[in-house]
Amino acid sequence: MEQGPYNYGRDHEEDESSWWGGNKKNKNQGDAAALYAQLREQFALDIDRQTEILTARTDQATNAVLSALEGLGERVDTVARNVELLLNALRDQGVREAIDTGRATSDLHRDHLPLAETYRTLVTQSLRDLGRLLCPKEEDEGRTELARRRARAVAQLVVLLFHPLDRPMSSAQEEVTARLRELGLATEVPGFRGQFPAVFQRASELREGVAGLALPAALDFETDVTALPADSHQPWEQQADDARPEFLIAPAYVVGGDRPRSLSLPVVFLTPVAHR
Repeated sequence: MEQGPYNYGRDHEEDESSWWGGNKKNKNQGDAAALYAQLREQFALDIDRQTEILTARTDQATNAVLSALEGLGERVDTVARNVELLLNALRDQGVREAIDTGRATSDLHRDHLPLAETYRTLVTQSLRDLGRLLCPKEEDEGRTELARRRARAVAQLVVLLFHPLDRPMSSAQEEVTARLRELGLATEVPGFRGQFPAVFQRASELREGVAGLALPAALDFETDVTALPADSHQPWEQQADDARPEFLIAPAYVVGGDRPRSLSLPVVFLTPVAHR
């Protein structure tokens, strides 16, 4: 059956309309897909950005807490140091009163008093600082273990710098440093290298001063710290009242002669007591 011109034109228009409609539908689908991809990418970027912000805020909060705890520890150490200095001053006053009232031999012992004070100051301040530098905190090391390790380092410094007390320094600074290095201490840290020369010089001057006095003086390394009553030693760190001496850090400064006198208390490390 033949188609007339009218039918042919109508069919042709329908085909063309269908073709354009299909292309338009495909174009709309492509635009939707592109929009979806764009939105998805933007959403992912927003999520990443929010995650970074929250992570940064969390890190800042954590750092703030850690800084606050560190600062609290430093303030506690400062208060403890001030209390220790006050106690030392009271002990010095007691020694002076003993000399002034005649309970201690007078002039010859009085000559040793400033040297004994220098010795105690070097131990409780300068050597304490060196002990911290020589013994950096190790991973997972507890507070008590760290304090004990640093105290033992100070005890080694006392022997190397002040024994024998009444003889001039016979070792060079480099020899003492080498011995500390052999003991596994961190002698290469900048802080130690910066502070140790001055401490070594003061220790040398102290020993020269002791050697030049009429009465001899020595450090009492033979003290049995486990037998010392609470009022006969100076604790390295404050502990509970029932804590017992564990080891000797710095012996007492003892002036010899017919009537030997201790011008400082032995400094001891106390064993921490765990209360339940």
